[in-house]
Amino acid sequence: MFAHRNLKNSVMVVLALCLLVAVVIFAYWFAKRRSLNDMHRILVPRAEFYAATLDGILSKYEFLPLALAQSAEVAELLQQKDAAKVARVNGYLEDINTRVGAFAVYVLNPQGVVFASSNWREPTSYVNQNYAFRPYFEQAIRGGIGRFYGIGVSTGEAGLFISQPIRRGGHIIGVAVAKVSLDWIERSWRAPGATEQIWVTDSNGVIILSSFPGLKFTTLLPLSDARRKTINQQRQFMHEALPSVDHSVLEQFADGAKVISLTKPANGRVVPSGEFLAVGRRLAPLEWQITVLSDLAQVRAVARNAALAATLAWAVVLLGVLYARQRRRRIHERLAAQVALKSAYDELEIKVGQRTSDLLDANQRLQAEVAERERAEQTLRFAQVELVQREKLAAIGQMAAGVTHELNQPLAAMQTFSDNARVLIVRGRTEEALENLSIISDLVKRLGYITSQLKAFARRSDDAKKPAHVQKAFRQTMLLLHAKMSAEQIQLITAWPVPPLIVFCSEIGLEQVFTNLLSNAIDAMAESTTKRIEIKTIKYADRLEIHICDTGTGISANQIDKIFDPFYTTREQGLGLGLSISAGIIRTAGGLLSVRNRPKGEGCGAEFIISLMCVSDIDGEKRGT
Repeated sequence: MFAHRNLKNSVMVVLALCLLVAVVIFAYWFAKRRSLNDMHRILVPRAEFYAATLDGILSKYEFLPLALAQSAEVAELLQQKDAAKVARVNGYLEDINTRVGAFAVYVLNPQGVVFASSNWREPTSYVNQNYAFRPYFEQAIRGGIGRFYGIGVSTGEAGLFISQPIRRGGHIIGVAVAKVSLDWIERSWRAPGATEQIWVTDSNGVIILSSFPGLKFTTLLPLSDARRKTINQQRQFMHEALPSVDHSVLEQFADGAKVISLTKPANGRVVPSGEFLAVGRRLAPLEWQITVLSDLAQVRAVARNAALAATLAWAVVLLGVLYARQRRRRIHERLAAQVALKSAYDELEIKVGQRTSDLLDANQRLQAEVAERERAEQTLRFAQVELVQREKLAAIGQMAAGVTHELNQPLAAMQTFSDNARVLIVRGRTEEALENLSIISDLVKRLGYITSQLKAFARRSDDAKKPAHVQKAFRQTMLLLHAKMSAEQIQLITAWPVPPLIVFCSEIGLEQVFTNLLSNAIDAMAESTTKRIEIKTIKYADRLEIHICDTGTGISANQIDKIFDPFYTTREQGLGLGLSISAGIIRTAGGLLSVRNRPKGEGCGAEFIISLMCVSDIDGEKRGT
């Protein structure tokens, strides 16, 4: 009997151990699979986010070579090269590159020789270099858009080359190229706190961008002899050996995601090692693929914790079984256990009473606190009402001052023209008097527009982005300022093009901007020996820049950043609202008003630049302009 009981106990122990191993293995596998699926769901939108971000960064540089291809100066240089044109285009490219922040922009002739480049001043200048062997040149010279990532032959710096053909008369006369450095993107991926590893591979499987420096310019699979020969002929990666990374695919998901294992190489290159979940997304039209990797160490830790929890749970169950068996053996102690339970119940009743009393006290304190917060909230509402009333009074004061400032010049002009009309009627010069009355009518419309700006607090102006004639607005402005400029003996130099310039802006608002800027220029040249105002225009594909230059003293460095602020002025009689209102009119039309001080080589003085969306020539012809 005793031997039978021992055998039974031994079988039960072995069975318990086998069940424990099975439960631990199942818990580890289930937790790992669930954690891996959770990581996969999180990593998929992260990969799409990184792909969309990188695609957006690259897309914003696509316009740059296209803009260069439309430049008349670039076309003239390619059609007939001389030193003056080269210098002029070099400066133009340097200015464009400074504005957009690319690595370099340059222009090649049909034979692949660089005629002009933004880095013409640097020792690694591209000027006179031949890049006909580069794929981006071959793609563009055949009429397509060229995109190519590689290491620069002259600079040794890697970057993305984007090219566009330059066409004139139906023929390709050259190629415009922009080189964009992507090193800053890698640095952003390596920022402290980054939880993923990221790499980008090109169409050959070469890692060209990586958050881990050791993986850059390596391959996931060995390159074939044909591909390696093509890369060497194009000098895409210069002297990089392009070794392959030792890795293996452990698992494949349905959407293409993989679980891979990276092995530390024996050549001393520092690369991450271990198991990673890799989710990839394609970047069209570059034929690149961005891969986001997440270390599976956390997944393994979760699985280990689950296995440990299963072990503990199994131990608790086993102890429960042993306890039950032990309890059956000691049935005679049940009465003592009931007595102990009754004693514990009584003690629990006492504790429940104590807890109830504590809860009642806490409830009373909470009600007092709620009442106090309601009183504070009511006080806050009263303060907010008072603050809103004060803000309204301040806004009304600012609007009244702005309207007063803007009404002064039209009212003065109306008085002058009305006096002239009266004299002309007396003298019998009726046509001239009618012309003055027509001008007075236009000025009344301007006054109506100025006062209508008060409605901007409730709604937008409907004509803020309607087509407006630039030359017409300027002529209307000169009707107001001609007499003042003649009295001050100011020379006006304009270079308006023959076709009318049409921009998207309120025409009366544009007249108001011209009036403010020209009046400020006249006042700025009060003490100048040379008094001259120059009006220049620069038209791009869809924008027009109007430059208004004077020969005054310019704007001091400590004032130039505040000049567009409301109520900021340097004149005793000024309100400081003219430039603020002008900037607001241009901004409402979707444009920008900026200012700079001209250097001595350009004649000194201040230069205000109005940048607005303009109507293309084809659209202008359809409107009858």
